Amino acid sequence: MISKILAGGVVIAGLVGASAGAASAATTHPAAAPKVAVGSVELGQPLQYERFIALQGFGRNHGDVWYTNWAQPDTVNSGVFAPAPATAGQPLTFTTSGGTSYGHTLNTASLSETAKSVDRLAFTGTGEYGTNPTVDPWTISGQVKDDSVQFTINYGSWAGPAYSVTGTGSIAADGSAQGTAKDSAGQALTWHMPAGAFMSVLSYHARIQSAQIQPRWHGGNATFGFTIPKAGGSLAGTQVTVKVHDGGRGYAHDTYAHGVTGNPVTNYQIIGGPGITIP
Repeated sequence: MISKILAGGVVIAGLVGASAGAASAATTHPAAAPKVAVGSVELGQPLQYERFIALQGFGRNHGDVWYTNWAQPDTVNSGVFAPAPATAGQPLTFTTSGGTSYGHTLNTASLSETAKSVDRLAFTGTGEYGTNPTVDPWTISGQVKDDSVQFTINYGSWAGPAYSVTGTGSIAADGSAQGTAKDSAGQALTWHMPAGAFMSVLSYHARIQSAQIQPRWHGGNATFGFTIPKAGGSLAGTQVTVKVHDGGRGYAHDTYAHGVTGNPVTNYQIIGGPGITIP
């Protein structure tokens, strides 16, 4: 479970081994044994993702936390993007190699989003060719990873059997996006969306400054604190406290809460991710 939770590149097998060894050697003083809490969770309302490794008893190293709020625009261009909310549809234009353009409209309000990690967001939704959703509709599925986007549009029977377009591209700092695509007939296309179609969202990495961890046999709870770094923009310098619980039966039984240090924490439902593990 731990290796799955921290598949993003944090190696803690040695830490866990050291923790287990230290716990065995400190049976007369179990509270002094090094402890580890790890988590990788998708949080709801608003959509967030947090990945962390909290350490107690490893000297000055208390661990790290990576956090993204997929619904909160940032002020420092984090480089992590999400589709921007809009009351009206967003234009999406495809152009053939011969210069013929085909205007589409992405129904932004229809998008359903799932946070897969702190830098990857999957989405599904609907749109139409032109501006008439009742005549020429289509569905879209794709994902954004940092400032890259990929998607597949599947058209209705009005466009011919099993007709689709698959595209990839990049997002600029102003939220515009462009790239290349190919339809199911093999025709090469380019595509473009205007400025503001995507937004840079709050995303940062911080060092954990303190951690108190209860092993699973003693409750499976952990509390840790950190300070939001400069990458947090207007929130930089804010001290945050996180409280988690390992329910032992998958993420649906785990709990997560955070808040400004010194104030009550707010509970957020864990809606995805491997979950929280406190050995």
